[in-house]
Amino acid sequence: MSRIPSLLLLLLLALGAAPAMAALLGDASVPYSAERTVTVNGENYRGMVFHTPGHDRHEQKIGGIAEVIILDAAAKQGFLVLPELSSYVPFAFPKLMAALDDPALRRSPVGDEKVAGVETMKYLIDYTAADGSHAEGRVWVSAQGVLMRIDGTVSRKNSSRPLAIHMELAQLALGPQDPALFAVPPGLMRLPTQALEGLLGGKRG
Repeated sequence: MSRIPSLLLLLLLALGAAPAMAALLGDASVPYSAERTVTVNGENYRGMVFHTPGHDRHEQKIGGIAEVIILDAAAKQGFLVLPELSSYVPFAFPKLMAALDDPALRRSPVGDEKVAGVETMKYLIDYTAADGSHAEGRVWVSAQGVLMRIDGTVSRKNSSRPLAIHMELAQLALGPQDPALFAVPPGLMRLPTQALEGLLGGKRG
């Protein structure tokens, strides 16, 4: 039996790593959609990502449950939407994710490379947040600020070992996105933030 990562952990280490680390280099200046694959310690999560400046939407299934994660960079707030349960949970960005939104953390580029046919510049990341969590690795960012790939590790204070993260986009499509994608649908039941662990922190085979 293994634990399903809590949503906040998955947000920080996988799905939310893209907007968090992209903020270090500047929010993508263009709206887009793309197929997204995230690997956390060898376990794959596939889905779609939608972006408009300042907002992100991630769709995936975890443990057979369809999930939508909506991120508001300006408010440093997110929402976990569970369509099949007609409910949603608000949450604040984890400290490391919020801390990475700091222009002072920009690093010099270390080389250029194509990712899924898109020209990118590669940057190094090595940062420790006030709560002791640490992000280290490389990111590949297009000229328009689209984070195409992440390859690195995140360590949490008192954690036994760092978590290895890889994220990559494919089939990047630039263009306007429906504003409704970045809002919680009306009529859903709001659950307390404490419900995150209960919803996603259980065990599975």
